[in-house]
Amino acid sequence: MFYLLSIFFLVFAYLFLFAPSWLIRLSEWGNRLIFTDHNAVLHRKFTGILLLCLGVAMFLVGLKYQ
Repeated sequence: MFYLLSIFFLVFAYLFLFAPSWLIRLSEWGNRLIFTDHNAVLHRKFTGILLLCLGVAMFLVGLKYQ
């Protein structure tokens, strides 16, 4: 379970930090299914770094309890 969460966080960290145009396209597509948090997109660097830290932490916890 930790591996899935870590991969999820790492992918979104990458999108927030290095591919904001993909993130915007994904956000527009997601708006049809669910609403998105506009503030997360506005503060994409902070959100990306937070997700990166969470992803690495989850990955390390998964390795520890393997």
